[in-house]
Amino acid sequence: MNCYDYLAFIVINLLMLNSIPGACQSKPKSNGFELQYQDTIDANQMLYNGKPWRNMFPLIKENQFLFSKEFLPGSVTIRGKTFSDVRIKYDIFTDEIIIPFTPAGMLQVNKQMVDSFSLIFQNKNYHFIKIPEGNVVFPGGYYNVLYKGRTTLYARYSKKIEKLADREEFDKFYQINSIYIIHEGEVFYIPGRNDLFRILNVQKKEVRQFMKENNLKFSNEDPGSFIPFLRFIDDLKE
Repeated sequence: MNCYDYLAFIVINLLMLNSIPGACQSKPKSNGFELQYQDTIDANQMLYNGKPWRNMFPLIKENQFLFSKEFLPGSVTIRGKTFSDVRIKYDIFTDEIIIPFTPAGMLQVNKQMVDSFSLIFQNKNYHFIKIPEGNVVFPGGYYNVLYKGRTTLYARYSKKIEKLADREEFDKFYQINSIYIIHEGEVFYIPGRNDLFRILNVQKKEVRQFMKENNLKFSNEDPGSFIPFLRFIDDLKE
């Protein structure tokens, strides 16, 4: 955190504490009402323990967010405590979640403290967990949990910048979806569907017949498209 971010962080927390009744008391009173205020202050400090977010790419076409550049309804779980009714933007270029906060405008939530979060987009709930750093096969970061059965399906979303200056155009963001599964206790990266067939040890002919009969296709562009296939495999093995 640079000096600007550190000073801004101190100012934000001071303003937040001063805006809540009872925040300047040295000790909470035994009165239940006052203790409730103190609990609220502590909880808010957990949620707002971050740094101001600034758009570092104002000239890049498109945007760096998942689903929408607008805030989406959701929730955040920090160290076991869930904050509901939180508006969230998920910056998948930096793999950080952003929440609105006055007077800074937007705040980047402290990723080290986050356990998981959820977003609602087009009436569908997306649940993300944080995978710790240190696993070579399963890089640390936020993953969308798409399916949990005999095999667990995860999607990791990211964006990169396509350089277009040589074509006298503005650079632009483009999205990449990476698929991972946990099968029989092991983590596998799935570049394509043939890799999934191989790892799950299924007959391509049988699967293709199922997909054809149900008019189904799946690809990394739509990670949710893998779900009917995994359900089918689970049913076969019951």
